[in-house]
Amino acid sequence: MMKQVQTGLENFIERPPQWLSGKRLGLLSNPASVDGKICHARNLIHKHVPGCLTALYSPQHGFFAEKQDNMIESNHIIDPILEIPVFSLYSRTRIPTKEMFEQIDILIIDLQDVGTRVYTFIYTMSYCLEAAKKFGKKVIILVLIGPIR
Repeated sequence: MMKQVQTGLENFIERPPQWLSGKRLGLLSNPASVDGKICHARNLIHKHVPGCLTALYSPQHGFFAEKQDNMIESNHIIDPILEIPVFSLYSRTRIPTKEMFEQIDILIIDLQDVGTRVYTFIYTMSYCLEAAKKFGKKVIILVLIGPIR
């Protein structure tokens, strides 16, 4: 019999750390960043930590997976619902700039997979970790854990 498990996102939403209060949050994710009810991380974080999400970051293929062709760069946009910037980390630069990180205190990374990650996602996460260290930002990585038997 398999036990129920929670994704890192579900655990984060159920018990957001108290020290997040008043912090400006950024989210690096893609369309697969959902909970068990297929609610996207952007919406969940906005609902459960209201007013704290100040920037979104997208890996290759765009935040909404609108760039499915290989090696197609995407532009920065404004999120149509939250009206906050979506910085493409697969554009003229793959490395977050100081300007991209000025709007946040903490970067949340939620790049779910099914046992493998597209290699550009790993590099995007790595570049974000390096930039966070360089610019003095904290990072929370939400991990997807497989079923426990």
